[in-house]
Amino acid sequence: MNWKSCCTNWAFCFSWLVIGTCSLGQVHAEDIAYENSEIWIESAAGQHHFVVEIANTHTQRQRGLMFRRELPRNTGMLFNFGKETRLAMWMKNTFIPLDMLFVNKHGTIHRIVENTTPLSLKTIPAGAPTMVVIEFNAGVTRQSGIRPGDRVIHKIFDVD
Repeated sequence: MNWKSCCTNWAFCFSWLVIGTCSLGQVHAEDIAYENSEIWIESAAGQHHFVVEIANTHTQRQRGLMFRRELPRNTGMLFNFGKETRLAMWMKNTFIPLDMLFVNKHGTIHRIVENTTPLSLKTIPAGAPTMVVIEFNAGVTRQSGIRPGDRVIHKIFDVD
């Protein structure tokens, strides 16, 4: 076997492996159901009410808001990781610019990243141990006066 046929066979096998792997793990947006829940954010500007979809499972968190073209006003997604961890998010396959709020286990927002870049593969680090990430349409946090140190009210947070 010469090098050319070896490379051709390798490329064919690699292509088949990638295509086969992608199709086996493919999940369509309509295949994932999210529970809706209400949250309130207490800030110096007042109390703000939102309806969020809860992403509790790995599959739900992995899909997030990918492939959506719009997000209704005063809605968002809450990614619940169940415990504090060091994490980073990204905007792969996400068409909507978002504000990301990184929240600790007590419900305190410790970091906000405003107006993320759609479709970017750049990671957005939490910066500190984080249990929850909340995503809203870009501009919501600024318009509402929500800042780091504000508190998210929802049943999943420890109340000390």
